Amino acid sequence: MTPEAQKKSVFLKLRATDEDRVRWQGIAENKGVSLSELMRSSLDGLRLRKRREPPTVAPELLRELARIGNNLNQLAHAANRRKPLESTALLIRLIEIDRELAAIRAAHERPADAD
Repeated sequence: MTPEAQKKSVFLKLRATDEDRVRWQGIAENKGVSLSELMRSSLDGLRLRKRREPPTVAPELLRELARIGNNLNQLAHAANRRKPLESTALLIRLIEIDRELAAIRAAHERPADAD
């Protein structure tokens, strides 16, 4: 088990001034991490990068991607069950899914000058 995955059950006490606590909490919030994570990374000599907020995604896009994923999953299950699946039908469906994904990608691509 990796150290990150281990349950953290030991509590450490640290004496600090109220000003230190407020300053450290501000640093942790700015980095998007907990105060505990900030202290662990500092003590381990790790550098923390500021966490970015995940981009908002339109619900209709998520539904469309979920539908396509479901179709791929059904094809994979059929292939794993060794269910007779006509190669041509499988190829046609995969090409359709590829085109659907390309259309979604094109519709939701950010313009090059957006950065």
